Amino acid sequence: MTSATLDIAPAAASMRRYVSVLMAALGLTLALVLALNLVLGDRGLGNVQSTRTASSWQQATQGVTYAPPVGNTRPFKALRLADRLPEINALVLGSSALMGITHSMFPANLRVYNLTATGNSTAAIAGEAQYIERHLSDRVRWVLAGLDWSVGMVYLGGATAEVDLSPASVERAYVDNPIPVHKRIEDALSWPRVANLGTMVAAAFKSAEPLNNLRHTFFDIGGAEYRCADGSRARDFDVINRGLCRGYRYDGSWTFANDRRLTPALVKTLAMAATATSSKYTKHLCANGGAPNPELLKPLGETAQRFAGRGGRMVFLLPPLAPGLERALRETPRWQACLERTKSDLNAWALKYQVTVIDAGASERYGCQAMEFSDEHHAYPECNARMLRRYFIDLEAGRVRAGLYLPEGV
Repeated sequence: MTSATLDIAPAAASMRRYVSVLMAALGLTLALVLALNLVLGDRGLGNVQSTRTASSWQQATQGVTYAPPVGNTRPFKALRLADRLPEINALVLGSSALMGITHSMFPANLRVYNLTATGNSTAAIAGEAQYIERHLSDRVRWVLAGLDWSVGMVYLGGATAEVDLSPASVERAYVDNPIPVHKRIEDALSWPRVANLGTMVAAAFKSAEPLNNLRHTFFDIGGAEYRCADGSRARDFDVINRGLCRGYRYDGSWTFANDRRLTPALVKTLAMAATATSSKYTKHLCANGGAPNPELLKPLGETAQRFAGRGGRMVFLLPPLAPGLERALRETPRWQACLERTKSDLNAWALKYQVTVIDAGASERYGCQAMEFSDEHHAYPECNARMLRRYFIDLEAGRVRAGLYLPEGV
């Protein structure tokens, strides 16, 4: 063995030890990050316990909260509906496009709870309406249901079936639809979760009581109660939006806290972008020549008729769009005929079943402004209030009939 070999051997062994220690340290760090984020993710992805606790807390305090995940809030809303039933007689059904509708926008004789859920399809809305008509029509006498064409909901396929909104459905929602382990691990190791973990740990160590802060952060079901800017009580059961007052109010509407507001210049840009063939607002518009799926509309119309037979009223709404967006689509030859077909078919459907469809797509007709939107199809309460105020004024004056409703004189 040469002297060179003798010199290299200790260096190679030292390098192997260094790499082994480094890999072990990285592995332990990764394992710790994974473990902590899985603990946090159990709340961030939602579970029965957090859902029940969030609902009970809101019922007791009338504060702002929600049970995560934000993309599946029907279990939380079902519990809230059960608690609110003795106090209400009207409901709002729909997707997040109608989450800005509050109880204060309705006449005093209508006591409203907003039951909307993120990504709620027309098929699901039809199923919810069926459940309400069959099981809750003794208490619920008025329903406002969204028909969203702008992001394609009314054109999509899918069979309608009654959606169980009973408290008993909440347990099944988690038992029947568990989140796979690999999805939980992917979520735990995603960069937003890792970055958020670092922020939370750093904040804990900077606090007056680091260990106590860490214990509450990782082992309490929800965060500590705090006050929103308007004085409302709030408690967060997610781990991302802590302290932002971002959730559902007691009436079921969304706070829109920390959301942006559009500007007139940005709205013009977005309206033009909406007319592109790659736009989500044109993706489904002409898939069937602009015709809404009749298999979705038929059960909705039949449910509305049965509901009317029980003394109730079901009104439908094409959600508000940012000012000028619908006009941009109408003025683009590629989309004009399809959009006109959509409106024509919806009007014919409404006349057949003797229901009113409020057409708020051209929100500027109701006086809505760019700053009253967080994006192209999510309106703040101010715009929804303008739209509903005009509808109820015209309803009181006898200017609302079956079919597609647009305000007169504008």
